[in-house]
Amino acid sequence: MTARAWRVAFFACLGAMVFGYDTAWWSGVLGMPAFTKKFGVYNLTTKTYAISAPLQSSGSGIPTAGRILGSIICPLIADRFGRRITMLVMSIAFIISIIVEVTAQSFWQIVIGRFLNYIPMGMAGALVPVYQAECAPASCRGSLVTIYTWFVDAGALMASGIVYNTHALESDASFKTVMGVQMMFPVFIICALPLIPETPRWLCMKSRRDEALEILKTLRTSDEVAELEILDIEASLEMRNSEGKWIDLIRGSNLRRTIISMVIPSIEAWQGQSFMGNYLIVFLISLGQTNQYLLSLLLQSVLLIMVTLLFWTPDKIGRRPMLLAGSIIMFVTMFITAGVSGHDASHISNSRKSAAVGMLFIWAITYACTWQTLGFIAPAEIPTTKLRTKTGGLAYFVQQTGGLIVTFISPYMQDASYGNMGPYIGFFFGSIIFVYFCFPETKGASIEEIDMFFEQRLPTREFGKAAKGQHGIQEFVMHGAPEKDLEMADRDSAIVKTASATPAEK
Repeated sequence: MTARAWRVAFFACLGAMVFGYDTAWWSGVLGMPAFTKKFGVYNLTTKTYAISAPLQSSGSGIPTAGRILGSIICPLIADRFGRRITMLVMSIAFIISIIVEVTAQSFWQIVIGRFLNYIPMGMAGALVPVYQAECAPASCRGSLVTIYTWFVDAGALMASGIVYNTHALESDASFKTVMGVQMMFPVFIICALPLIPETPRWLCMKSRRDEALEILKTLRTSDEVAELEILDIEASLEMRNSEGKWIDLIRGSNLRRTIISMVIPSIEAWQGQSFMGNYLIVFLISLGQTNQYLLSLLLQSVLLIMVTLLFWTPDKIGRRPMLLAGSIIMFVTMFITAGVSGHDASHISNSRKSAAVGMLFIWAITYACTWQTLGFIAPAEIPTTKLRTKTGGLAYFVQQTGGLIVTFISPYMQDASYGNMGPYIGFFFGSIIFVYFCFPETKGASIEEIDMFFEQRLPTREFGKAAKGQHGIQEFVMHGAPEKDLEMADRDSAIVKTASATPAEK
C-alpha cells in the first residue's frame, strides 16, 4: 500500500460519516425536550411530552425505505458511469435532502428530508465498501473496508456530541443545529473528488486497461505488482462470460455468492444494530436513566475507539472466527439486557440498570470488533467483479429491509399502549450460525483468487486452506474453467475433485 492508496481510502469514506451521523442524531433528537414539545403529545400521567409510537415508527421507518431505494439505484449508476460519478451524484443528493430537513416546519417535512437523505446514504452503503475492496490489495483489504466503519462511527460520535451539547436548548436550534452540521460531509466529498481515482477493476471491465494500470501503479508498492494484478483482473473477467446482468446473480457459482452476501448483512441488522441505532435513547429512558445523552455519547466513543484499535483484525485473525465469536457474545449480552431490565419493569433497581447498561457496552464493543466491519466486507469482496455493485446493492437492500421491519415494529413492541414489552424487546435480537456452515474464510486472498475458489466449488471450510498469493487464476483460466451453468446434480461431485486437485497443481 502506498501513501496515496491510504489517502484515497480515507477520502472515499467521507460519505460514511453521513451514514453514522444521521442515525445517531435522530436517536438523540427523539428524546430532546424542544423536539418532543414541538412535535409530540403531552402525557398527563408523566407530565412530559413524548413522540407517539406511530410518529416514532414513521419517522424512523420511512427514511429506511430511502436506503433501500438508494441501494437499488447505486448499481445502475455505478456500473454504467463509474464509481466516482456515483459519488458525485450521491453528494448532490445529500445536499438537497439536508436543506429540506433544516428548513422543516413540520414533523412530516423532517421525515421527507430524512427519506431523501437516506437515498444517497443507501448509495454510500452499497458503493463505498465496493470501492475500497476494488482498490485494496489482498493483504489489507479487510482493514481498508474497516475504515468505512470507522467513518460511520466517527460521524455517529460527532452527532452524539452535538446532541449532548444542544439537547437542553429550548428553541428549534437544539435539533436544527444537529441537522445542519451534516452539510459539511457532502461538500468535503465534492472537494475531494479530484483526488479520488476510478477503480482499476471497473476500468478493466470497460476495456480501459491502460488507465487501470496507471492508477493501479499509484496504489501499489511497485509497477511489477500492479502489472501482475492487472493480468489477474483480466483473467478473472475472461473466466466469467456473464454480461453482469441481474439474472446472473443466481446463475452458476454466483448463486452461492449472492446468498452469502445477502445473509451476512441481514444478520447484522437483526442482531440489534437497527434497534440500537434508532431507539437507544428511548430505550435508556424506558430504563429510567436520566443521563441517557451522556451514555449515548460514551457508547459511540467506545465504538470508535474499538474500531480504531482493532481495524487490522479481519486481515490478521480472519473473518470466520470473528463472526462466530461476535454472534455468541452479542446474543448473550442482548439476552441479559432484556432479562435484567424487563423483569418487574415498574421498579428497576440501580443495580439492574447498571447491569443493563454494562451489557449494552459489551454488546457495543463486540459489535464494533466483529459484525459492524464484516457486515460490509462480505458483500464487497465475495461477488465477482462484473456483479459486485449489483450484489452489494442487493445485499444492502435485504439488510435495510430487515432493518425496516425492526424499525417499524420496535416502538409498538415497547409502547405500553401496544406490545407493552418495554425493555424485554432485547429478547428479539440474536444471531444464527449461518457463518459456520456457509461463510468462507477469505483472509489473504485476492478478489480474483476468491473468484477462482468459487468457480472451483471449494467447500466452505476449504477456502482458508487454499494456496494464496500465487496468481493461480491465470493458469486456471488457461487450462479452462469449469462450465458456468453445471446442473446441480453435477456440482457435488465437482466440489471434491476440484478441492483436492487444485491446491496441489497451484
